[in-house]
Amino acid sequence: MHRKELKVTSLKQGLKNILINKQEKQYAEELFEKMMSYEKWITIQEERLKVDGLVVRESEISLTNAEVKDNDERFGKQNEGIHSKNGLKCRYLEVFDEKNNNNAVFSFVLLLPEEIRRLKMQEVLSCIKKCEADVILFQAFEGDLADFAVCEMAKCFLENKNIIVIYGDEDVRVEGKRKNPWFKPDFAPDSFLSYFYFGSLTAVRRKELLLLADDFVVSEHVGGEGLYELLMRVLCRSGAFSMRNGDCVPVYHLSEILFHGKECAYDTVKNWKLESCRVQTGNNAESPFVSVIIPSKDNPDVLFTCIRSFLDRTKCEFPYEIVIVDNGSNEENKERIQTEIAVQNEKAWEYVEGELIRYYHRPMTFNFSRMCNMGADYAKGNLLLFLNDDMEIVQENWLSLLVEKAMLSYAGAVGAKLLYPDSDIIQHAGITNLRVGPAHKLQFLSDKTDWYYGRNRGVHNMLAVTGACLLVKKSVFEQVGGFEEALAVAFNDVDLCYKFFEAGYYNIVRNDVTLYHHESLSRGKDGESEEKQLRLLREKDVLYEKHQKIYGTDPFYHKYLTNDMLESEYSPAFSYQVTLDMPWAKVTAKDRLPENIRQDGCVVIGMEGAMDIYKWKYGVAPGKGEAEPKAEDMGYYFQGYSFVIGANNACYKKTLLLENKESKQVLYIAVQDRYRPDIRKNLTDQLNVDLTGFAGKVRLEDIPDGEYRFGMLEEDRCSRQKLVNWSSWVLQVDGSLKQVEDSEAKNKKK
Repeated sequence: MHRKELKVTSLKQGLKNILINKQEKQYAEELFEKMMSYEKWITIQEERLKVDGLVVRESEISLTNAEVKDNDERFGKQNEGIHSKNGLKCRYLEVFDEKNNNNAVFSFVLLLPEEIRRLKMQEVLSCIKKCEADVILFQAFEGDLADFAVCEMAKCFLENKNIIVIYGDEDVRVEGKRKNPWFKPDFAPDSFLSYFYFGSLTAVRRKELLLLADDFVVSEHVGGEGLYELLMRVLCRSGAFSMRNGDCVPVYHLSEILFHGKECAYDTVKNWKLESCRVQTGNNAESPFVSVIIPSKDNPDVLFTCIRSFLDRTKCEFPYEIVIVDNGSNEENKERIQTEIAVQNEKAWEYVEGELIRYYHRPMTFNFSRMCNMGADYAKGNLLLFLNDDMEIVQENWLSLLVEKAMLSYAGAVGAKLLYPDSDIIQHAGITNLRVGPAHKLQFLSDKTDWYYGRNRGVHNMLAVTGACLLVKKSVFEQVGGFEEALAVAFNDVDLCYKFFEAGYYNIVRNDVTLYHHESLSRGKDGESEEKQLRLLREKDVLYEKHQKIYGTDPFYHKYLTNDMLESEYSPAFSYQVTLDMPWAKVTAKDRLPENIRQDGCVVIGMEGAMDIYKWKYGVAPGKGEAEPKAEDMGYYFQGYSFVIGANNACYKKTLLLENKESKQVLYIAVQDRYRPDIRKNLTDQLNVDLTGFAGKVRLEDIPDGEYRFGMLEEDRCSRQKLVNWSSWVLQVDGSLKQVEDSEAKNKKK
């Protein structure tokens, strides 16, 4: 190469380096602006919690059984100077209303952790007889109450006389810095029985504790486990372990950070046990008889694996039967299945009255709900276990453990933890109801890790469990009308669980029961094709049209956890910063893509949300929801992530594309970058992928009717390179939204 050419090349490279440095600087500034720490974010959320007019006055006291001459009318027979072996050093917290002549409106006695650790709960009860506070606050660990905690709890107790117990969320504060938030579910009876998830701070009405004072049996439990036992008895007496009755649940989760610990309380409370505490939690006295219902078609090998593993590995002391509903296997497979069933029935004839396995061959179009309902009609048992034919049993006591929970009077659906075959990778640990739809939290993560304060350990209440393994009392199943046959393929199990929940039952996942799930061997994965994706969206519409009040909420999933993204972990909402309060995007239409744009697989595009804004907010299409559509609702919202593999992503500008599949017209949509720590965490070998998230909001009139596919244009600001790639997601715009908008406009004119 000649010297002149070298000089030009060197000059071009120098100019490019200048551009790259400029882009990286701008990228760093944007990243700094959009990155948000937990402490900064939670402080913003808590600004609205300042209670005007209420103030707290605090003093130190000591409660004792000893008779003394110097009495204080507020505390009965107690004196600050007395410290008997049964005495309790406490803090007295009195709430005053400055707006109402500075009158005292509520009072708490706060029991400190060092006192809880050294005394049996019977001694605690004996001491609190002598005080006259409204509520006893149990602080189980070292730390500090949040500034607003006492006033917020006082408001809750004053406004709802049905509330007996309050617990809240907590985080850790070390050297003035807040971290590790523990966002908890609303009252979850089976989670409570599994471990003491109330954590560091629990408030109990004193009058309820006094009901236990005379008959509380001394146990070996001291300290935290004694507190656990005491609260267990309070909850049992209050009826907490029964079906929900609207808003009258006696245990209230005040879903804010009420306590800043010095260390993580979960590490200790997860080991507290209740084995010695025998209490009634609503057991059904009826003897269990399980009917196992397995829908199947043309999968004899898979079905045989399921049945043989069931028969060989299940150990239980109650009877069961297996009911197979076949929607049309061919003659060869039908004969194979019948032959295998005859063999298994012959083996079982000595200890089973009647046929152990019954087979119903009913040719029809696949409809999971109908097949399950048919199986329930054929079932003889009082418990129905719906089991996919691609399940494999690996644990002897699995069915006994599921039945133990299903027989509880308040139990709806009971499910198990499912793993991918011969692995520790989680497929299912309960279903969470996010704004983007029902989600399997923890899916694809290793079960070797203790995820988010034990959500894959022990037993938890969840809003739904998968129909791949779902046990329920037949009477409860029939009470809610069984499976919804309009949901032939997807969300039928979710709908069933939502119906249980709406009827007042609790759904339960036993993470101490593990099965292998050879997922979707029978019909493939939902969403893997355009046809299946559109069917999935249609069935999701049916689900939320039936359950509008549940849309976007989940009592067992905290409001401060990510709701607008499909992610496996339990991440605080600030991690994704998804909002609708953004300006409408600029949209440019072109006949087709220019020739200088190259399609390249190095562009990764992940669509995570694409729906009309009204549906995003309310779960249903305009005209089917209770809320009247507003101008800001009439449009579409898109979100996802995109990056270029092996490139400096600080240099690339994203533009979302919508290509009309018929006319090939392309809409260019300007989108905003979003901070995505999850992408950064997973792509440690890629450069500048912190801002790979995108979001955009488009007015209704900017997208003509038609069917579109999504793409992402990545333009290198430091060169002329323009790359594009396409997602499998599609969007159908059929004019129905515009009709609603036109109707609303006409109504306003009238």
